[in-house]
Amino acid sequence: MFICKEKKPQKPIGIPTATEKSHYIIVDPESTDADGGRNFDNSRTPHSDTKSFGFTAFCLKSMAWCAFTLVMATQFATNHFWVVVLSVFLFSVPIALCGIYANTIRQIRRLHIFAGRGRLFKLFSGRPLRVILWICWALVTSFFMLVQFHTYNRLEWGVFFLVIPIFWLVFSELRKVIAREIKPYLITSMALAWSRRLCPVVMLLAYVVLTGYFGDATVYPSLADAINAKKAAVADMTGSALVQEVSQYLAFYDGVKAYSLGQLGALDALWQLALLGIVNLVVFYNACAILSCFLIPGVEYRRVFGPLSDADRPHAVSLSRIAAISAVTAFLALFIYLPLFCYIEAWVQQSPEMAEARQTAETWVIQKVEKIGDEFFKEGTILQLEKAKVKALHTVEVSLVHLEGQADRAFDRLEGNVDAYLDWYYSLVGEYSRIANLLVGELEGYMVEKLEECLQQGDAFKEVEASFNHALSNHKNAWQAYQQTIGKIMDRNRVNPEGSSFQIVQKVSLKDITEPPVLMGTQARLVTAGGAGAAAGVVTAVVIKKIIAKIMGKNVVKLAAKALTKVVVSKTAGSVGGVGAGAAAGAAIGSVIPLVGTAGGAIIGGIIGGIVVGVSVDKLLIKLEEAVNRDEFKREILSAINDARREFKAKLRG
Repeated sequence: MFICKEKKPQKPIGIPTATEKSHYIIVDPESTDADGGRNFDNSRTPHSDTKSFGFTAFCLKSMAWCAFTLVMATQFATNHFWVVVLSVFLFSVPIALCGIYANTIRQIRRLHIFAGRGRLFKLFSGRPLRVILWICWALVTSFFMLVQFHTYNRLEWGVFFLVIPIFWLVFSELRKVIAREIKPYLITSMALAWSRRLCPVVMLLAYVVLTGYFGDATVYPSLADAINAKKAAVADMTGSALVQEVSQYLAFYDGVKAYSLGQLGALDALWQLALLGIVNLVVFYNACAILSCFLIPGVEYRRVFGPLSDADRPHAVSLSRIAAISAVTAFLALFIYLPLFCYIEAWVQQSPEMAEARQTAETWVIQKVEKIGDEFFKEGTILQLEKAKVKALHTVEVSLVHLEGQADRAFDRLEGNVDAYLDWYYSLVGEYSRIANLLVGELEGYMVEKLEECLQQGDAFKEVEASFNHALSNHKNAWQAYQQTIGKIMDRNRVNPEGSSFQIVQKVSLKDITEPPVLMGTQARLVTAGGAGAAAGVVTAVVIKKIIAKIMGKNVVKLAAKALTKVVVSKTAGSVGGVGAGAAAGAAIGSVIPLVGTAGGAIIGGIIGGIVVGVSVDKLLIKLEEAVNRDEFKREILSAINDARREFKAKLRG
């Protein structure tokens, strides 16, 4: 930049007189107009600051801003992350523009001290650093404002929007005073700058008074209750991990403030509210910055985007400069702001440091305790008790695994005994035994008894009984060790938080800790699975009775009895011819028997022949039946044994 004079200089460049000042302008040496010439302003026209500012236009813009703020406050971080990114960007734009405009005016005023262009001039005329600082301020503070807006109640919203008329009144009065003595291009800027300084202080006083006298002065019984109540207001902010974590910090701050105010008197509460409400100065300052954008004349934005100039009416911004500014803005928004915001969000999601830091901060104020029954213990006590329970259960688990292995081997031996039963079933002895019991009406009972007798061979569950006793012994020892361990843990961690702020983070009943159902039920399940107890020989008998019951439930024995009846009838009808031939052969044999005679020998021979033929027929039919039905009969019995196996092991596990 340099200072130039429109008319030909007649004396060296120096400090201009008051008359000459009106002909000086400050020009960016690197900026040109559309025609490639320097942006000199040779005329002074009445500045737009001299025109009265319309309250109606200001109100319309402010109402639109109010509607936008309310919508963003309700939607912020409750849905998708992109809503957070877009809301922060849009909300920060007017704040950044206000700051950049104020900085531009200050820069123009500073450059009046230079009489020519040099190294110092170039150093102080640059604006990028200050522009970046204002953009960062706008983005960061907008983010925190939108988080805080989500927790506002009706009174707080009313106080916040009260900034609109108060800012207008402060600005109007200041502008009237400043316009009397200040250069035209500085009037709006100075009025807005002083309004942004005074209005937040006025608003803070209004906030303290109105909130102190009309607010809901809830008295919380403890600091933990106050913080939990404030956390409930941000419980739905789950659309962003970053917002969720920051909202927890805000809830902690609001909870401390609410609890402190509830413990003080009316006068002390006002002082406390004023002290804790200083954070609202940032909110009110940014609100005033946004409102300032509604009062900056449109032509003044040429100073923001164009070359530095103190002309009453800045020149229009060249098309090339507009294109360059648009390109830089798009680059910053899409390739700096958006990726950086996403990176921070991903970092918060993957790093628990922020949550751990907050939890540590909360422990400074709130003592976190766990409640077991009616007593309080240090945080982490229940976790220690759970570890002790896991250790005790590990001992029991080892015994149960061994017991399950023994049970599988026992049931395998039972399955091996099935073939012995089937060998008896498909034999002449078995056939004639069943016929004999069929004659006296005890066929089903006899078949059940015989099956039970075959399955009990070798006492299949003898080793299981020993494992039962071992498991019960281990359970007793584990139970006693667990009782001793939890007693020591509870004695070491027992606290008395009465009289201080505390928060119950976890609660369990005393019975669940001292008598865990998993341990207490093990012995009962072992006894149930093994029958009346683990005495010698009992388990095998009990298990076999359950298997027999399942076989009876499948009607396997009844079907076998009915089949026997049909076989008897078929053998009677089908063996008549064979018996006649046997009788003739027997008679010929009996006639040669001494002392009996031909008639008696014929009788005896006939009987012998009939028996031989009948037995032969029975043997043949049994083999035929075995070939057709044995595999199916065996599958039915094994199915019952497998059902019993599953039930037995299920009872061990509860």
